[in-house]
Amino acid sequence: MRTSYAMNALSKSQGFSLVELMIAMVLGLVLMGGVIQVFLTTKQAYNLNEEMAWIQENARFSVGFMAEDLRMAGYYGCASRSSSVANVLDDPGASWVTDFGKGIFGYDGDDNNFPTATFPRPVTSTLPNSVPKTDVFTIHKADLDNAFQVTGHNSNSAVISVESPHNFTEGTILIVSDCHHSAVFQTTAPQTQKVNHNSGNSVSPGNCTKGLGLPVVCSANGTGYTYGSDAFLMRAIGHAYYIDEASNGVPSLYRESLDTGGSTTTAEEMVQGVENMQIQYGLDKDGDFIPDRYVDADGVAADEWETDVVSARITLLLRSLTELASEPQAFSYLGTSYTPTDKHVRRVYSTTVKLRNRGL
Repeated sequence: MRTSYAMNALSKSQGFSLVELMIAMVLGLVLMGGVIQVFLTTKQAYNLNEEMAWIQENARFSVGFMAEDLRMAGYYGCASRSSSVANVLDDPGASWVTDFGKGIFGYDGDDNNFPTATFPRPVTSTLPNSVPKTDVFTIHKADLDNAFQVTGHNSNSAVISVESPHNFTEGTILIVSDCHHSAVFQTTAPQTQKVNHNSGNSVSPGNCTKGLGLPVVCSANGTGYTYGSDAFLMRAIGHAYYIDEASNGVPSLYRESLDTGGSTTTAEEMVQGVENMQIQYGLDKDGDFIPDRYVDADGVAADEWETDVVSARITLLLRSLTELASEPQAFSYLGTSYTPTDKHVRRVYSTTVKLRNRGL
């Protein structure tokens, strides 16, 4: 009896057979594979959402930042029309930096006259050659946050006095403006509450005359004009926006800015992932301050930049930081479909900006 009971107990404790173990292993592998697949899918979705959020954030910053600058293009104080602005800098048209006769100006990337010696024109090798080459635009304006009321102006000695101490160093390009005239000049020998605008070569490029009136006559005294207590003195701002490749190889939006204390510039990387920028300009040809048509920069005549350009339309192409897609993703840009050879995800963002100093 005891022997039979022991044999039965032994029989019940023999464990799983080889077949049962193999089935269990297969089922375990299937379950583990499912878990891994869910994890990979979730991770891929997370990476995609994170990259898309990154693209959207960069797009909002890029568009918002440039739009804010564009709205104030050509603001030189109370008198901002080009016909009321005297730019007495020596040879102001020699560089975009000193060309304050153009509150806004653009360069078409597909134009053969694009100044490649001045601005980069990068081309993404994985995009079709038919994608438009990136554009460039420049902004000139006065700095409202750095303005001082004029208390006196001795035009004969070329000295402007202001109400409070300023921080303008020698060579800083300044704008003085009342509601009749504005003048762009380079300060020479500044004092605590005064600035000089003498002609000569003490600073570069210097002033061609000490006369701040119109028309500009490049002689010692030029055309005289005296600013009164209704005038303000402001720092001049010059910005150029373009696309270039960052140090990590990612295309980025850059801004080149006029330095204080001279006519040199400093370039800074603003936003990564901006691959292409196209700018079109709204022309008002019937005087109602509403754009009649939008054209590329090479479609704007030289005399139209200051008289007819009343708005600007920015279109940006942004891409993901990494290649997330399983295959190349087609995208539509300016009404045309393109298919790259890489696996980056791309999105297009556009905005239209009214120039506040042009029309109503």
